[in-house]
Amino acid sequence: MYESVLKTATGNPNFKFTVTNAPFPVFDVFLQRQDATSAINFSFMVGLALTLIPTVIVSFVLKEREEQLKHIQLISGMSLPAYWCANMISDVVKAYIPVILTMLLSLMFSLNYSGVWVQFLLFPLAVVPSTYCFSFLFKSDTVAQISVFFFNFLFGPIGGFVVYIMRAIP
Repeated sequence: MYESVLKTATGNPNFKFTVTNAPFPVFDVFLQRQDATSAINFSFMVGLALTLIPTVIVSFVLKEREEQLKHIQLISGMSLPAYWCANMISDVVKAYIPVILTMLLSLMFSLNYSGVWVQFLLFPLAVVPSTYCFSFLFKSDTVAQISVFFFNFLFGPIGGFVVYIMRAIP
């Protein structure tokens, strides 16, 4: 558009208007902030998704207690350590399914953050026993689900965001 205005103003139909643009380089500080923001978004979303795993686990444990399914199995001859080991193994295996899917998705989208893989692999081994311990604090599965979700949400995604804010403040 400017070229046609200048052609008319100069009276030269062969006038060429050329612009050379050389933007300033992006400072390293801005790139680091962009990476940190991407990491906090990843941490919040994944933390929110993984918060649902212990919520589901505590529900099943308390349902079994309310309906006395554990009592029925113990009367039938199952030992108490076998009951808890079987539940623990099945819950850990079920917890690894979303963790592995999250790892695959982060690989597909090239979200490589140092130390995340170790945390992903250790997460089910840590969250299942802690959920079992939390289950003894409650009588109702609804209250347990809400409480466990709130606790894990508070220390998972929100805790990561607080750490990011505290590190950003000089």
